[in-house]
Amino acid sequence: MMQPIIDFLVQLGWIGLLIGVAFEALSIPIPSSFFIVFYGYMLKPGLLEMFLIGLLITGVYIIFSFVPYWLSIKFEDKLKSKISKKKMKKAMSWIDKYGDWSIALGRIFGMGYIAFIGGFCKIKPMKYALLTFIGVYPLAVLFVYLGTLGNIKAINGMINHVSWWAGGIFLIIAVIIFGMKYLRKRHRMAHEQQ
Repeated sequence: MMQPIIDFLVQLGWIGLLIGVAFEALSIPIPSSFFIVFYGYMLKPGLLEMFLIGLLITGVYIIFSFVPYWLSIKFEDKLKSKISKKKMKKAMSWIDKYGDWSIALGRIFGMGYIAFIGGFCKIKPMKYALLTFIGVYPLAVLFVYLGTLGNIKAINGMINHVSWWAGGIFLIIAVIIFGMKYLRKRHRMAHEQQ
């Protein structure tokens, strides 16, 4: 069943990888992680090439993720009614809790609709691009590397677990950073009151 898909991807070459990434960035629910793992398997890149391929993937992702971002700004009311209230509530609670960093977290956890939330929250384009980079680039490099290991089916099954681990690490770092900012602010306010 998978062989025709694999043959088609092989014939497309790099274009197949970029098309898969572009579709996911457009918030079309397809598993681009499979494409990335597959091309890692097919190309068997060296360490430097993995980082460069990760940059290419991330660049394409950022460019195409601006489509839903700009659409959400232009058609905010219409699009908000199309996104399920449960997803919207979850995303907005992330934004309230973690601020703009929710964009990077959403990328790590595979929340394709986070591009729309970025537009709804009027996050500045450069900041949106940077946060998308932070969320996508490490995973892109990791998936290319996992593809070089060989067993695509087993690796694709591991991807869900890896995403949660990466998200957990990112969450811990974010909590530490925000905790330190909060403690500094509280300390500064205490000094001002004295």
